[in-house]
Amino acid sequence: MMKLISELIEVPEQIHRGDFVLSLSEGVRNPTATLENYVVTPELVICFERALDLVKEATLNRRSKGAYLHGSFGAGKSHFMAVLDLLLAGNPHARSIRELAPVLARHEGWTEGREFLLVPYHLIGAESMESAILGQYAEFVRRIRPDAPTPGVFAAERLFEDARRMREAIGDDAFFTQLNREGTANGGWGSLGEGEDAGKFDDALRAPHRSEQRTRLVGDLVANMFTSMRGAGEFVPLDDGLSIISRHACDLGYDAVVLFLDELVHRAVNSL
Repeated sequence: MMKLISELIEVPEQIHRGDFVLSLSEGVRNPTATLENYVVTPELVICFERALDLVKEATLNRRSKGAYLHGSFGAGKSHFMAVLDLLLAGNPHARSIRELAPVLARHEGWTEGREFLLVPYHLIGAESMESAILGQYAEFVRRIRPDAPTPGVFAAERLFEDARRMREAIGDDAFFTQLNREGTANGGWGSLGEGEDAGKFDDALRAPHRSEQRTRLVGDLVANMFTSMRGAGEFVPLDDGLSIISRHACDLGYDAVVLFLDELVHRAVNSL
């Protein structure tokens, strides 16, 4: 007796346009579901090879690199990025995909022992590229590394003006006690004497725009005193911000930071 297709495989009674579309963040959070039915075609093997080559070149040469995926709706762009994320994270299920074994073997030497900070973005609804990339980076790191200092990607001038006014209002003792709160994630200023605290603070205010002193002070002010700035949407220019988060990731012990920007073109079209 001939069997029905529904007796051999699960056939849903209804399907909708988005049923087979995976969002990047969802794919990374649920690796088992992401990889369960993922089919790596010969074309995808080439794509994964190129993607790993790109990450390798950027990591070993310590230079920023970028690439983009293009394809129609439902072509698998987000799914591809999710699997690449899992590969770089060392997920054993992803690294056991038979079709990718030769690719992974060729890249085993340089990836071994390296740790990547892998940041998945979903850009639909973002107010700006700065808030999307820099703001979501700060939020992502705060979630996975609550011990880490806040990156100094937030716009500084208004923040510094507020800090000056608060210092005048409450005095140096209370101000620097709050800035150097014991047990906070940042601890960027340490347990310094009162005079030295004031001197370092003033030096940071006068420091060059992209200096380590200045960006560390911004991060400490946001983490310890002006926490509402985390969602205020005021950030440094994107080029400066990318340099800041690169240094930030390096200080946390990562060998490279990889930013996966999902729905980038959709975000750009909406902003026109």
